[in-house]
This record gives sequence, C-alpha cells and structure tokens, in this order.
Amino acid sequence: MNRPLRFAIIMSTEVGLRTHYLNWRSHFPTDLGIEPHWIVVDYWKEGGRLERLPLPTGVKSRLRAQIEIDEGLSQGPFDATLIGVHSALASRANYLRKNPCYMTFDVTPKQLHDFGDFYGKYPSRISAIEDMKHRRRAVSYRECRLLFPWSRWACESAVADYGASADRMRIVPPGVDLGVWSPEGKNVKAGKRICDILFVGGDFERKGGHMLLEWARSTSAKGWRLHIVTRDDIHSSDERITIYHNLSSNDPELIKLYHHADVFALPTLADCYSIAGIEAMAAGLPCIISAVGGTTDVIRDGQTGYLVPLRDGRVFGEKLDELIADPRKRRAMGEAARIDAEVRYDASKNIRKILIAIKESL
Repeated sequence: MNRPLRFAIIMSTEVGLRTHYLNWRSHFPTDLGIEPHWIVVDYWKEGGRLERLPLPTGVKSRLRAQIEIDEGLSQGPFDATLIGVHSALASRANYLRKNPCYMTFDVTPKQLHDFGDFYGKYPSRISAIEDMKHRRRAVSYRECRLLFPWSRWACESAVADYGASADRMRIVPPGVDLGVWSPEGKNVKAGKRICDILFVGGDFERKGGHMLLEWARSTSAKGWRLHIVTRDDIHSSDERITIYHNLSSNDPELIKLYHHADVFALPTLADCYSIAGIEAMAAGLPCIISAVGGTTDVIRDGQTGYLVPLRDGRVFGEKLDELIADPRKRRAMGEAARIDAEVRYDASKNIRKILIAIKESL
C-alpha cells in the first residue's frame, strides 16, 4: 500500500490571512492521499523569551516567524512544501532548490511597499540591504515549481518585479465556505423597507471607513441603516449607524449580519484582495468596492456590484444611493453575486485545485 504524500503547508494568521488559513484547515480534502503538516506562523508567542528581549517589535515578529518555520520544517522530509507566507523561505535558497516548493500569495513585497503607511511595510533605507532582500525574494519566486497568485494583479508583479515564470502561474483565488456564507436572509428581507448596509474592516482607516461615515453625513438617501464591523475605537451619534467590535472570522454574529444585510460597502484605500467581499458575494449581497490591488478581480462591475475609482467619494456615494433606491436591482445583483461565488469562490474546489496541480507536478 502506497504511503500518503507529506505536504508541509506554511500559513499565516496575520490579518485577513487568518481566514484563508482557517478555510484550508476546514476544507482540506481527505481523499487525495495527502497528509498535511501545518506550520502556522503567528509572529508572537505570549510570554516567550524572544518577546521579552529589548528589540523592536517588527524584528521580534520576524524572528518568531523564522523560529516557527524552522521548527516546522525540522519535522520533514516532505514530498512538497506549500508556502502561504511570501517571506517564509526567502533566506532558504538551498531548501527551495532541493525540495519541491510551491507558493500561494495575495501580494508581492513590492506591492506591499507601494501601499506605504497602510500596511507599515517599507523597503530598507539602506539600498544594499534592500537589493539583497530583493534578490532573495526573486529566488523564492523563480525556484517554486508552481505559483498560485490570488489575482492577476499579484501575478503580474511576481513576473515583472521578481522574474517569476509566467508558465508556472496558476491564478487561484481564495475561497469561502459556501454553506456558511449563504443567502439565508432572503426570506427575512421580504417586504423590507429599510436597506441595511454592511461594512466589515478591522483597520477602519485603511478600509475607507471614514469615507463611508462622510457619505452617511451628506447623503439625501432615505430608508437605510449602516452596520460597521471594525476592531478600531470609533463612535457615531447617528441612530442609523450601529458599530460592532470584537467579531472574529466566522463569528456567528458576523454571519448573521451578512444574512440580514442588503448591500456590502467597502471604500477601501489599500487592499491586496477582499475576503470580506467574497463572503458578501456568497451571502448574496451586491458589493460596492474600491478598485485597488486585487479587488479588481472580485467584482464584475455592473453585474455583481460596482467597482469605484480609488478615493472617489462622489462616485461611491452615487452607487450606494442608487442601490438604496432600487431594491429590485440590488436583489438581481445579489443573486448574480451568489452564482459567481459558487463558480469562483468555493473553498473546497479551489483548495483541491491547488493540491491536484501540485501532485501532478511531482
């Protein structure tokens, strides 16, 4: 009897990548003859010796990540290594050359640098050090047998900025649990006269939350409520606005908000993709999202929602007012969004697609 293939899978719990990791854990197929060995990069260990050292937080988090990866890879050998943290093996050129490695990513380091303050990721001030880092990163992209960018945007940067082979690219977006994220609120919404708008963004400023509050102050639209989910400490005296804190990924209360919402609004200023957006699509919501980063792959403009120009509060407000005033249009767009999510964003199918491609390349 053939033994199962052992795959090391390096994933991160940082920001939106936590949801991606949890979806992989929940939907990893058991019928492909693959035994996963999870290497989870948390970047921080409460009470750890490293964390008590008098070092900058960023340095400690990078060192913690390297320790976690080293400990995980020491459990090898592995038949394949799937990298979900783009910096994970940048300093391990020998490992990349000697072992079948693969990468899934939503953004490249250069793209993160281009976002500047929003992600707090910057190139080194010393050009020689940054050149060395760039060469190491380029090796990571070039040595991987296959790469699975989430979007065309990330794919193009890996090829143009790091010399990755276009022939090795397989664009596979993240998925969601279509059973959990579903249009269950359809019956609840029947006959509603109020349009419930949902915003989900942990980093309120980066996700464009202030633009949404400005719309709420200035719009002449009637018959709406705004639900804001964020970890940031914000307040509003407008009785039409409700703010929710401490709702984590896949929280039942968060899912309930999606089920009862009519429109998903995200005037984001910087985003690599939008898992919240595809959760909204799966829940049957039309989405209004800024066209930035990988979000341009998410929405089919005019069909499943609207892509609006970056930082354009006027156009964003016009599209939101339009959907508030037209229940028939938002229902039609929401139904189209659900169908699109079933085709493109089924977590089980997308994870399986990646694993089959890896197996066939071994």
